[in-house]
Amino acid sequence: MAERVFARKMEKAGFADVWIGERVPYAIGDAALYPLFTPALIDLMERLIPPERRDRVAVGVIAKARKP
Repeated sequence: MAERVFARKMEKAGFADVWIGERVPYAIGDAALYPLFTPALIDLMERLIPPERRDRVAVGVIAKARKP
């Protein structure tokens, strides 16, 4: 989801002062720490994603807001 869309959804949910900050790259090894990514899926990712891209398969975004 685009960061601006995520921020807008947070505002619609009643949050104020939404701040989208730090972006953290995730590698395949990082994804393997989450139960959503099964060993079979990690194996598939390692087979299909070129080695030079495996250290940035996703980006985590830090978001902050307050509930008035």
